[in-house]
Amino acid sequence: MDMSDFDGIRRDISLKVEHIFEAYEKDNYCMPTMEEFRAMFNEHIDEYVGPDDSLRGAGLGMPSDIKQRREQKVWRVVNELEAEQRFLRSE
Repeated sequence: MDMSDFDGIRRDISLKVEHIFEAYEKDNYCMPTMEEFRAMFNEHIDEYVGPDDSLRGAGLGMPSDIKQRREQKVWRVVNELEAEQRFLRSE
């Protein structure tokens, strides 16, 4: 993954990560656990990766290896942004 991919993904996802933390803290008065956060973000993963292979028959899908590479890039950025949010909110 080159830096332009990383920066673009980071820019697109940073607000979603921040929103997940804010909404969870508002409702629960604490930060989500790592598992809770990842489960909540996973509900939005297709917004950033693309359609599932189930749409492939309609010409809208992508091969699973491409989707898997995109997912790996997204999760790499999400993990970094999650760590940043935890650090900022723990101070």
